[in-house]
Parts: sequence; C-alpha cells; structure tokens
Amino acid sequence: MSDLTKPTTIMNADHTETHTVHHDERSSPRPAAAANSPASHAASHAASHAAAGRGWSQPWIWLVGGTAVAAAAALATYGPAGLLQRLSPSAAHHAGGEPADGGSKAWIKSRGADATRNPPWDGLIDVSNQQQKAIGVRIDSVIAQTEPLKLEVQGKTDYNPDTLLKIRPRFDTLVMAVHAATGQQVKKGDPLVDLYSVRLAEAKLEYESKQSQADHDRQIAGHQRDLSAKGVIPDASRALLDAVNLERRSELEFKLARDELEVFGVSAEEIAKVKEENGTEKAKMTLRAPGDGTVISRDVAIGNIYDEKDTLLVIASIEELWVWGSLYERDLGSVQAGLPWEVHFPFTGEVVTGTVDYVANQVDPQTRAVRIRGSIPNADGRFKSDQLVRVFVLCPPRPGATVIPRRSMVTEAGKAFVFVQRADAPERFERRPIDLLHEFSDRVIVAKGLEPGEKLVTIGSLVLSQVYEDRLAVETGESR
Repeated sequence: MSDLTKPTTIMNADHTETHTVHHDERSSPRPAAAANSPASHAASHAASHAAAGRGWSQPWIWLVGGTAVAAAAALATYGPAGLLQRLSPSAAHHAGGEPADGGSKAWIKSRGADATRNPPWDGLIDVSNQQQKAIGVRIDSVIAQTEPLKLEVQGKTDYNPDTLLKIRPRFDTLVMAVHAATGQQVKKGDPLVDLYSVRLAEAKLEYESKQSQADHDRQIAGHQRDLSAKGVIPDASRALLDAVNLERRSELEFKLARDELEVFGVSAEEIAKVKEENGTEKAKMTLRAPGDGTVISRDVAIGNIYDEKDTLLVIASIEELWVWGSLYERDLGSVQAGLPWEVHFPFTGEVVTGTVDYVANQVDPQTRAVRIRGSIPNADGRFKSDQLVRVFVLCPPRPGATVIPRRSMVTEAGKAFVFVQRADAPERFERRPIDLLHEFSDRVIVAKGLEPGEKLVTIGSLVLSQVYEDRLAVETGESR
C-alpha cells in the first residue's frame, strides 16, 4: 500500500455494516473543506462510483426543480460520507467496492430481509431541516382555485352559413352578361346575371296559353250561370256543370303555369309584363340579388351554358362572423355553451369578447377534437373569413380544485405526484398522487388530491423522488 493510498471505514445507514475503501489521492481532486479528512477520500470514491452507476456526468452538481444546486453546501453540513449515506444508502454501499449491478441488488435484498423484523414502512421519507437547507428544498402552500381558468384553443373565423346567398339558374341557360364582381357590395334587387333560355321562353308561352284558356272558360261559365239565374236552364243542367268544371280546371292549369315561372325566379312584376314581350324577349331573364351583402365568390363567364346544379355567385353578409375553435377531449368537462370567451387576433392585436354559442356533439375522428362556436360583430368589415385566432374560454373555478407550481410535480409512468409536508412532522414528507385538471407552462390546476393550505415541496421534488425510490427499493427488496 503506497503512501497515497489510505484505508477508510464507512458505516452504512443502519450502522450494522462496514466496508474498507482504498482511495488513491491522485485519482481525483478533493473538496478543499475536507482535503485532510480520511473520510473525504472514501466519500469521493463512493460518490464517483454511485455517479457512474446512476449515469451522472457531474456527481457533485444536481438539477433540482430547474435550479442547479452545488453539493458543496451539503458537504459542509454533513461531510461527504454523511450526506451520501443520508440521501442514498444504496449509493453509500457502492463505496465498499462492490459492483453496481449484482452487489447492489444483493445488498438491497438483504436490507429488505432485515426490514421484515422492523415495523412496516409508512411510506413517508425523512428529511431533516439541515438536509432540506443543504439540498435547497423550498416549501409553499397549496392555494384554492379562485380565478377563472383561461382555456386556450386554436380557431378561425368563418362566414355564417345562414347568411350565404348562392345564386343559381333554375333551368338550362346561356349567360349573356354578368353585372357583379368578387368583392362587390350589392343591395337587394341589384342585377347580377343576364340569362337567355329556350326553356324559359317555353314556360312563358305556356303561361300565356293557360291564361288565355282560363279567361275563355271563365266567360263561358259566367254565361251559363246567367242563364241558370234567369231560369232559362235548370241549375243542374249538364251545360252549366260542364262549364263550371272547365273553368276550375283551366284556372288550376293557369296557376300551375304561373307557379313555374315563380320557381324559375321570375318576379311578379316580370310575370305581369309577359304579354308585352315579343319574340326572343321571352327567353331573356335577369337574376337579381335576393339580399344585401358582398360577393365572395364568382364562378360564371359570359357565353357559357349552365344548369340548376351550377353556382354562379355567392353573396355573404359580413356584418357578423362565426368563430370556430377546436377543443381537446380532456377539456370537455370545463366548457359549455354560454361561457364567456375572448377572441384574439394575433396579427392585429385586437381582442373581441363574446360567448360560446355551441359545443358540438361529435369528436372529429381525424383531429380528436370537439368544435365549439361563437360569433363576433363585424359591421365595418375589418375582420375576414378564415383568419387564424386564439380563443380563451373563461371557465369558472371548479369546486375543490387547487393550484400548484408546475415544478412541484413529478411525473412517473404517466402519473403525477407531489411531496406533501406532514403538518404534525415538518421533517417528514408524503409522496401523494394527484389528478390534473389542466396544465400550464408555470402552474398546474389539480382536480383531486390536495387541500388548500397544505404544504408541499416546490423546489427539490426531484431529489426527494430519488430518495423515495431508494427507500422503496430498500423496504421492498426490489430495485427499479
């Protein structure tokens, strides 16, 4: 044994086992505070050995709750070996020179066998005030959720389909002229498209024919009624009955011919002028705007032939726009119709308030989201359809829900845990599972598992999680 290699004896956490460690002082630098201490050689070797087993590249620096905490403070309080034994007995055992694989498992199993002679573990871990200070543990109180939950969803604007006016011909037709362009504002009755259709001319001729026949049959029936009234013919005479029957039939046929023109979109004023039309004028017709709005789509060209399946123009009212949002399934329980919301236009910085008018009853099979809808005023037309927006639904606080910092939460196998300080024992901590309601970048809303006023670890939870796992391994005889 050289002068630079000195034996050091380390006591395990239960003070029942000792191991002699030969540490070469030349192998690694030592902390200045313990440069002349024999225990520092073994502790340094043990920590390096444990760090290698755990995959730590820097055994003396830990990342705790997002903050780098130097182990020098802990070393100054307990000494290297003491801190290692207090926080991780299994790591201290590696200082004995045994391999980190088989030897560690055998030692844990032996500790598990010894634990059967002691009272059952209550699931709590002990961290003294000095250890908490050395690690950098911070403890804060759980607070109740009192502010509305601003649930953010992505969305876009859209036209209200109830205000869309689609202009279609109702028969085969040739387009002679177009009077409207995309983006043009129109008023009710403004001319849009001039049509020329043989089918329309036939309908007008049929209307004239039926009108003439109805007038003729009406005169004959009237004459027969006059004869019956004067007693020339009996009331039940065949001539009177036939005349009345023809009158009714011709009136019905005339009405059907007129209805056909109305179905074709011919106005009452235009129908009244059919008698005055000559030749090809009966084949002409002008489609007019059925309401006020803006032409948002045009798919018509002069000289083309269209039928009733073709949409020539689309007119929309832009005084009000719909806003659609996509709500994830996990947030369904927080949103319902009638809740207030804020619509943010990210590129203009404008914010418009409104309410949720509708929550869909179906989950989109592609996006796995549920659509919600509201409306916003747009009298000046500054908002456009299909603009991307951010929607914040203001959900009321849920009874019993609490708010905690996000960094206090530890996630393992998809489950969330926190470390709660016992009210009757400030140096004892319980690892408690929680049910999450919603997660933000800096905070978490907890639906179940915590009560307002309870104390929990907000910085240092990762270190306590490792201590808990080591204790669990010792107590159960199994390592993870």
